Amino acid sequence: MRIKLANLPTPIEKFDNLSKIYGFNIYIKRDDLTASVASGNKIRKLEYLLYEAIKRNSTTIFTCGGVQSNHARATACLSRRLGMRPVLFFEG
Repeated sequence: MRIKLANLPTPIEKFDNLSKIYGFNIYIKRDDLTASVASGNKIRKLEYLLYEAIKRNSTTIFTCGGVQSNHARATACLSRRLGMRPVLFFEG
């Protein structure tokens, strides 16, 4: 099970100019449009992880990542949105 946090499905867009340059169709999956603050593919994973946290009545979410970790930022943002306290551990 999961909690709906992302705006899905995200669109697939054709890059017309690049397609003309290279001679074949080039498309991009727009996962940058999954959510306003926590965009990208990280939110897809967090839908499942945060669902489990809610199911277990968790109040605090711990995660780790690099100093500029998109995963840590997304986790903090979505945890707060769901009323949980994020605690982040940074490497480096």
